[in-house]
Amino acid sequence: MCWALICVLTLCACETPEKVLKSTNIDYKKSKAIHWYNKKEYVKCIPVLEELIGLLKGRESVEEFYYMYCMANYKQGDYLIAAYHFKNFFDQYPNGSHAEECLYMYAKSNLQLSPKPELDQTYTLKALEAYQYFFNMFPDSRYTAECNEAVSKLRKKLEKKVLNAAELYYRTQNYKAAATSYENLLIDYPDIDDNEKISFMIVKSNYKYAENSIYEKRVERFKHVIESYNAFKYKFPQSRYLAEATRLKQSAHYQIVKSAFDWADACPLADKEKNYRAAFTEAAQQLPNITDERQKQEISEWTERGYFMIIKNYYLFSETRKGSERESALQKTIQNYYTFADLYPKSKYLREAEKLFYQCTEQLKKLKTNG
Repeated sequence: MCWALICVLTLCACETPEKVLKSTNIDYKKSKAIHWYNKKEYVKCIPVLEELIGLLKGRESVEEFYYMYCMANYKQGDYLIAAYHFKNFFDQYPNGSHAEECLYMYAKSNLQLSPKPELDQTYTLKALEAYQYFFNMFPDSRYTAECNEAVSKLRKKLEKKVLNAAELYYRTQNYKAAATSYENLLIDYPDIDDNEKISFMIVKSNYKYAENSIYEKRVERFKHVIESYNAFKYKFPQSRYLAEATRLKQSAHYQIVKSAFDWADACPLADKEKNYRAAFTEAAQQLPNITDERQKQEISEWTERGYFMIIKNYYLFSETRKGSERESALQKTIQNYYTFADLYPKSKYLREAEKLFYQCTEQLKKLKTNG
C-alpha cells in the first residue's frame, strides 16, 4: 500500500508542462490545466491553457479556458499580459458570465502596473481610463466600491507626482514653472489635501519669480503677486500662512514702485520720460498700501530724483540729436525744469537742474542765431 502511494506520487511529480504539451490527448491536457489552476500552480497551467485556447478555437468554446488563462497570468504577477488579455476577453465575450469581472480585472491589472509617484505615470493614466470605461459599461457593478477606492488612490498618486514636480521647480529656483505647476495642480485637483499650502506657494513662487525678473517685467509680475495673494486670502482668511503671505504682499507694493523707477533708470534715453511718469503713477497708486515709513521716504526721494532725471535725460538726449530734434529736446528740458522747480523748490538737485536750464537756454539762443 505504501509503495503504491509512493509510485503514484512519483508519477504525478514527473508530470511537467513539457510532458503535457507533448501529449496528443486533449482531455488529458484539459484535466492537467484545470488541476494545476485549482492548485494555484500557475507557472505550470499557463502554457497548457495557452495551447488549449489555440487548439480548441473554432472547434468548441474556449471561454472558460481563456478566463483561467487571464486570471493565471494576473495571479502569477504578469500584469501587463493580464491587462491585455482581460480586455481582449471582454471584447470577445461582452455578454459572457465573466465579462464584468474581466473588465474590472483589466482596470485592476493597470492599477498594479501603476508605479511610485516619482516615476512615469503612463500606467496610472491607463488605469484611470480603464476604471472610467468600466464605470461606463457597468454603472451599477458589485465592484463599484473597490473601483472608487482605486480611482482615489490613483488620483492621489498623480497629485503627488505634480506636487513633487512643483516642489522641485521651487527648490531649483525655477519659480515661473513652480507657480504654474502649483496653479495647475489646484485646477486639476481642487480637493487636494494640501490646498492651503499650495495656494500659499503660488504667492511665494510668484514673488520669487518677480524678484528675479528683468526690470522691464518686474512691475507686472509683482502685481501678479498681489492678485495671487488676494485669491489666497479670500480662500483661506484664517490661514496659518497668512502672516507670511501678507508680508510678501506688502513687499510687492513697495517692489512695484522700486521696479518702476529701476526700469526708468535703465531704459533707453528716448523712453525715459514715459517710464519715469509711469513710475510716478505707480508710486501714487501703491503708497496707500505701504505702511513702512522708511519705504515711504525712499519713494518720496525716488520721485524727486525722477523729476530731476527727466530734465537731465532730455539734456543728454539733446546732445545726441541735430537740428529740430535737438531744439525740441532742449525745449523739453526747460519745460521740465519749471515743473521740477515748482514741485521741489528746496531740492538737493535744484542747483544742478538750474545749471542744465541755463545751458539749454544758451544753446537755444545759439541755435536761433545760427538758424
